[in-house]
Amino acid sequence: MSNLCAYLERWPGIIAAALLVLAPAAALAQGTPPREHDKPREMENTHWFTKTPRRDTPLQNFRFEVKVTGGDRLLWAGDLYLSEYEGARFETDLQDINPACSYEERRKVSRNSALVLTLKSFDTTDSYSFWLRTYWEHRLPQCGEVRSAIAWLSVPVEIAEGETRTLEGDSGLRVQLTRRPWPE
Repeated sequence: MSNLCAYLERWPGIIAAALLVLAPAAALAQGTPPREHDKPREMENTHWFTKTPRRDTPLQNFRFEVKVTGGDRLLWAGDLYLSEYEGARFETDLQDINPACSYEERRKVSRNSALVLTLKSFDTTDSYSFWLRTYWEHRLPQCGEVRSAIAWLSVPVEIAEGETRTLEGDSGLRVQLTRRPWPE
């Protein structure tokens, strides 16, 4: 009972604190103009080093069909959308058994597989290029032991709209990129 009384004694302070927090929000909701530092900052649309104007905004959006395989296994396939200022990232973690192993071996070994793929654009003043980073950690296929391997790619990619590029890493890692037109 004493805990309840102590809790109820704090109610006036809690209500006063809530009113202090909510009062400015209520004032903004009633049409009070935002203060200067509350407004979003405008970004200048120029190149950082050359101070020349950048291309129009619709030309800064990109769509890619992506297919990632590891050995003979499809790890992920789908579309990624990115812009000059925002890259795209995909991450997955897969765990299943190795069907090639015997029943007893399947109880202690699995095919854990973790994939992280990041695609970013960068403006080269004349055109856009892309940077692909892919990290794939996977179990080796031997049934009698539990060992992992890591394969990764970190490469610049020059790719025009409609073009397909396939990049390969260790352990059979393959990333196929197809640049598609931005949907209208």
